[in-house]
Amino acid sequence: MRSSGLVLFACAGLLLSGGAILGGSVAWSLLRMSYYFWTSDLGVELSSSVLFMAGALLCLPTCWLSTLVPYHTKSMSLNATLMALVSVAMVMLSLGLSSISGLSRALREPATLNSSMLRAMAIDSFDPAVRSSFAAMQIELRCCGVQSYSDWYQHRRTLPPACCGRVWNGKRGDLCDVPMYSLGCLRPALAELRYFANSLSALSSAIVVVMAVTLFAAAYTLVTGVVERGEARGLKPAPPLRIACLAHAPPPLVALSAPAALPLDHAM
Repeated sequence: MRSSGLVLFACAGLLLSGGAILGGSVAWSLLRMSYYFWTSDLGVELSSSVLFMAGALLCLPTCWLSTLVPYHTKSMSLNATLMALVSVAMVMLSLGLSSISGLSRALREPATLNSSMLRAMAIDSFDPAVRSSFAAMQIELRCCGVQSYSDWYQHRRTLPPACCGRVWNGKRGDLCDVPMYSLGCLRPALAELRYFANSLSALSSAIVVVMAVTLFAAAYTLVTGVVERGEARGLKPAPPLRIACLAHAPPPLVALSAPAALPLDHAM
């Protein structure tokens, strides 16, 4: 029982730190990479990263219960709640890992991302949302175009201001003649997405292993508590055995009078 309590305490610390790191990294990455939802067809894979945030949030109550269970080893409700939370968190993280594997398969085929970015570039002049997102990507990754800055000349005569490191302010004169970045955005985008997928996969896999250890420790604590309660009941002194005996009523007492004197024989 004591060893399982120490294991739960260690897992609680790991889950607290790992959940905070996972949730913060996913939130920050989604905020930074929000433009990929517009410039590529990987929106479904990236939006499924919310599952990682759900698993990271479940790490907080799991950590709290893991610190309570060693002090309440005989509480079946706490153990059952801890096991249920750990199971749900593991399912969330497993679904997130499956979605990241889909993103990794898409990253192994750059042609898909290349064609989707070219389609977004073609509607850059008509869709303000795509224009702002593509400009944010070029400024953030310090790139211009898809393969190179010459890709823009297929759809427009001049380069967008983002290729010169400026944000378009709505004026027609705000153009870029000589690009500041000659590198296309395909390679930096692939590198960014690959780093995102690898880091989340490694961190989530580590948290799943810690949750599996927590689940087994909680189950061991639950079973040990049940066995100890059963042994405690068996060690209680047995109540005294009381047997009722039915006996016949005693016979009535008969008073004995003095014996009568025998008559004397006058003949004697």
